[in-house]
Amino acid sequence: MKIGYLKPGILLLVLLFSFRQDLFAKKRITSLKCEYIEAPLGLDVQRPRLMWKVDTSDVPSRQTAYRILVSSTPELLRQGEADIWDSGKQKSDEQLVSYAGSTLRPHTRYWWRVEVWLNNKKVVSEPMWFETGKFSATDWEASWITDGYDKDYEPSPMFRKVFDVSKEVASARCYISGLGYYRLSFNGKAVNDHALDPGFTDYSKRVLYLTYDISGLLRHGKNCIGVQLGNGWFNEQTPAVWHFHEAPWRKRPQMIAEIHLCYTDGSKDIITTDTSWKTSTGPLLFDNLYVGSFYDARLEQKGWDTELFDDVSWQHAKLTAAPAPLIEAQKMPSITTADTLSVVSVNCISDTCYVFDMGINTAGVPRLEIKGERGTRIRLRHSEMLQKDGNIDQRNIDMHLRPRNKREIIQTDEYVLKGEGVETFIPPFTYHGFRYIELTSDRPLTVADVKLQTLRMHSDVAEVGSFKCSDQLLNTIFNICRNSYLSNLFGIPTDCPTREKNGWMADGFMVQEAGMFNYDSRNVYAKWVKDMIDTQEANGNVAGIAPTSRRWDSNWAGPLWDAAIFIVPSYLYRYTGDIETMRQVYPAAERYLKYIETTEDERGLINHGLGDWLFYKAETPVDFMATGFVYWDNLMMAQMAELTGRVEDRQKYLAKAEELKKRINDHFFDSQTVSYANKTQLSYALPLYLHIVPEAYRERLAENLHKIIAANDYSLDFGFIGSVMVPDVLAETGYAETAYRMLTKTTLPSWGYWIKETGATSLYETWDVTRRIGDASLNHPSMGAVSAWMYKYPAGIRLSPDAPAFKKILIQPCFLSDLDFVEASHESMYGTIRVDWRREEGKIRLHLVLPSTAMATVVLPGQKPKAVKGGEHIFVIPE
Repeated sequence: MKIGYLKPGILLLVLLFSFRQDLFAKKRITSLKCEYIEAPLGLDVQRPRLMWKVDTSDVPSRQTAYRILVSSTPELLRQGEADIWDSGKQKSDEQLVSYAGSTLRPHTRYWWRVEVWLNNKKVVSEPMWFETGKFSATDWEASWITDGYDKDYEPSPMFRKVFDVSKEVASARCYISGLGYYRLSFNGKAVNDHALDPGFTDYSKRVLYLTYDISGLLRHGKNCIGVQLGNGWFNEQTPAVWHFHEAPWRKRPQMIAEIHLCYTDGSKDIITTDTSWKTSTGPLLFDNLYVGSFYDARLEQKGWDTELFDDVSWQHAKLTAAPAPLIEAQKMPSITTADTLSVVSVNCISDTCYVFDMGINTAGVPRLEIKGERGTRIRLRHSEMLQKDGNIDQRNIDMHLRPRNKREIIQTDEYVLKGEGVETFIPPFTYHGFRYIELTSDRPLTVADVKLQTLRMHSDVAEVGSFKCSDQLLNTIFNICRNSYLSNLFGIPTDCPTREKNGWMADGFMVQEAGMFNYDSRNVYAKWVKDMIDTQEANGNVAGIAPTSRRWDSNWAGPLWDAAIFIVPSYLYRYTGDIETMRQVYPAAERYLKYIETTEDERGLINHGLGDWLFYKAETPVDFMATGFVYWDNLMMAQMAELTGRVEDRQKYLAKAEELKKRINDHFFDSQTVSYANKTQLSYALPLYLHIVPEAYRERLAENLHKIIAANDYSLDFGFIGSVMVPDVLAETGYAETAYRMLTKTTLPSWGYWIKETGATSLYETWDVTRRIGDASLNHPSMGAVSAWMYKYPAGIRLSPDAPAFKKILIQPCFLSDLDFVEASHESMYGTIRVDWRREEGKIRLHLVLPSTAMATVVLPGQKPKAVKGGEHIFVIPE
């Protein structure tokens, strides 16, 4: 540990512990991952990326070399033999390396380990494995199957197959894709609780499959696999304004599956989907992502997914065409139940109507336990708001649905009791956004008859960040940012979990940095980039929503939303070192820039699409913003060209960026007043954020931004885009106190107003929800970039411009005058970064913990930057 005492103008570093801690530190290699996943099943990448962390008990270490060994068995690996690939000793500090051995075979487990030289002493990891799945469509022996109904038939199809396990099983795998969603069971036991697999894609371009280790679910003799399918986005039956009911891929649900049995004697069996499978329908009479599920428990077929069930009345499955040319392994985490919420209060409207308050506005499904007479019909409606009489209010979520009948009500589930004791209902193949649940019954009920809970759902991303400070309002803002982020992470980043569930591209990139600070969401974003590629039109334009139904005016969203195809890969590189996504998106990004150039007007500017969506009062001009974003696109494209080895392209895109910068300054910059466009807060911030303003005017422009905010009583006046740029620009240019005062306002418009005046537990879509009561979503992540601001500025955890993924770290906390302490941490690719500063007796004590192999630059007020190594460091700064 090192302790430094900082006085004005000087830096005195006093070493209190001079003994060699590294002699006693335990050196370990941890967190071995392949494709950013620990021990992945069903991998379909021929050159997977291997990565690791070094832990030397908070003592700095320098990795001078590595060696990766890949073997067919762990025994060979322990003997130091690599029959698949031996990288040899590589003098490098890299901790993310692509496999470069012989061609990988499908359905094969590979074992690997890494040897690392730390301060020239070798440390060896424990063995780890990755297992391949199917690399192409030709690796599938199975056929796609469905039942005999068309896409408008509503009851959910069920499929079953009995098969023999005649020998002792060494391993068993199930490879499966069921569209839109599936539930998988063996011998009556569900494989897991993932009700929304596989992830949503443009099903005419690519579909995803998953792999399960089912070795422990099988028994000697006869076994039964059961699969139930839901519509999901694959067969959106209820019309809405987004036209997914007219999507080109829309069909009756279908599936493909293979069971691979490997016996201890070395022999194998493969069971595939074909016409020998039996199919029927059952109690799930309707399922829809906008509406909900209708389940009649009287129609249950008990034991339908077990071997003893009599399926004589079931029909044989039918073969059907593959929906897409590509079938890929799902590498992002599944959507799952994260936790359970209990009821906070119940309002009895009548003896057949109760309204349950679940405490917070979140996303998921209800879990109903109920006892009643056979045939009793229960209806559950979900909302974010209440009417004055205490009943639910769906006005802000039902405007986009175009129901075909009276039953199709937004976010409504129905359950008919079978009358057999306590019954449990969890709506399958859907999810809702809500705080309140209205339960109605066609027969009188008492609260004692009902137990209702909320199962919170989202993509199962691991938490990698934390933030807490002495300002409780800032903590609450941070928490509601995280709630809204997770409420809208369902295989893609969405705008709301209620009426749309759309992958709006700007909404997604605006909170990507915040999301990656807080959660390990890398694989979700990498998959989403492929969705963006799949939305691209023949002329090079992209849709603004990914995936899209293709019945959509892609120019309506415009360049600010399209920029996600550059911004998302850029953040992936910056926070995880991912260059592969840049390689994948490069051709699409290239076509897009050619297209957008054709839309320039006579001034050479771009003047279409959305601007600062849902601004408060001050509207920033679209032509100014759109041209600025295309300038930024070209800069990011130049970086992608450099990182992917396209040197000539880099110069071309840098030159185009300079052209656009000149046009912006020529048309919008006033050097006399040092202002841009129409002098909104965002008009000042955008040129600073994108480094468009001439350097000689940068400080004055930042000062003018500060002044107009101060003159507005430190109140914000912007929308979505401004919520990302304005706070960051203020902190970057020395006005962090201004940003803090703006962020912690409690008058309209502000995050604090939502919390203090309306009791918000999630982020809203618009500042003044009373002005747009019939339209505004109350669980919208888009204003959530402020949680990234908290990490970067009050905590001071920032990426160094010299290296991605916190391989080098910039620690530059803003010691805001109204804060007594800040605690924050982030689990980076190289290990834990922890910042803890607090005011104590007229001094600030700063405690840092850095990854063992990291290098950091610490920048503190009035001092020269200080280079430090990994481990613990303490600084004491007189105020």
